[in-house]
Amino acid sequence: MDSIGRSSEEESPLIYGLEHQARALCSQTISTIGADVTFVRFLVGTQSLQTSNQVHLLEYSEETNNLSKAFFKHDGGEIWSINCCPKNPRLITTCYSPTSSSRTRDCLCSLYELPSDIVDSLADKDYSTPPSLNKLCDFKSNSNVGRTSIWQPEDGNQLMTFEDRKIILWDIETKQSTWSTAIDPTSSTTKASNKLTKITTIRWSPHSNCSIIAAALGNNVYARDIRCKSSSFAFYLNAHSQQVRDVDFNPNAQYYMATCGDDCEYKFWDVRNPTTPAITMLNHSHWVWSIRYNQFHDQLVLTCSSDSRVNLTRINSLASQPFGQLVDPDESDLSEVGDQSVISNNTTSNTGQNKLEDELICSFEEHEDSVYAAEWSASDPWIFASLSYDGRLVINKVPKKEKFSLLF
Repeated sequence: MDSIGRSSEEESPLIYGLEHQARALCSQTISTIGADVTFVRFLVGTQSLQTSNQVHLLEYSEETNNLSKAFFKHDGGEIWSINCCPKNPRLITTCYSPTSSSRTRDCLCSLYELPSDIVDSLADKDYSTPPSLNKLCDFKSNSNVGRTSIWQPEDGNQLMTFEDRKIILWDIETKQSTWSTAIDPTSSTTKASNKLTKITTIRWSPHSNCSIIAAALGNNVYARDIRCKSSSFAFYLNAHSQQVRDVDFNPNAQYYMATCGDDCEYKFWDVRNPTTPAITMLNHSHWVWSIRYNQFHDQLVLTCSSDSRVNLTRINSLASQPFGQLVDPDESDLSEVGDQSVISNNTTSNTGQNKLEDELICSFEEHEDSVYAAEWSASDPWIFASLSYDGRLVINKVPKKEKFSLLF
């Protein structure tokens, strides 16, 4: 299929097919010590009931438009999500359903270590015989672990998991639980969810020393400050008319976040005014499974859906800098007044310029099945990958026109 809104002059996407169904995707952060080398890499986890599952490590070369690949056995079961440590590329977590008939849990979360040589380029390596992943530990809890785990975004020394209505933080070094909290809407002044409703996903804010965490429960989003002993919420969003599927924090502006859900909408919020979304977008025709801010240019937002589409949207009015020059939060007062001052300065500095609107930039239609995950490259802000349930991975780029409008 062609993509809507993309010029015929753009490079063709790279399409890679896995042998098994898949829905787990993440970007890998690689920092080569002593050399100015960065790799565009993605990790994919398969979801097969019949055979041993695998983790695919894929390295994209923009120069040749080719992929180098490494495969690793994942004997635990079908993988629901995969996440890479932000500081150590060899450490990954997977949330998976055990395939053993004697299983005592519907879902588990484990920490694995990749081989030491993956920090070098995969181009000259031979992984024709897939080695098994080195399991370091299981994060054991009293109930079924949720299908997502999130690394602490600053230094990766903690991991967040969830079960039913409970969030748990783990120390990576000791492998022990260090903090937990129950998400109980009935104990607050917020609108209570159905008692049978469970957490569907979680997210960790990179701001305020990574002290804010959020959980989606039913059609609501609840946020907690892990520094506070109080059971009250830092903020609460009655986010969607149906179930919330994903949440993301703006990486460069601490008061902004995004949500998506089964109502086909994706919304953008200023949490200082959580009663009403700042922007609502309706550009999908089925459930929206994932929403992701670009880490470098937070105007750019990826969404993917069961309608087989991946949408690239520009949200310029809520960007940290409308023309791509990011504000370092360490250099400014992160109080409410300070943040408003930054926004005011941005507006003033662009007076007289052709201000970019909030709109759908491009809709990518290379998939033929439900798209469950879309992730930006951790090393190149213009490259992203998407994964559909039939095992099709597509690597695309931000259209050149949009790229130049942000840079110049």
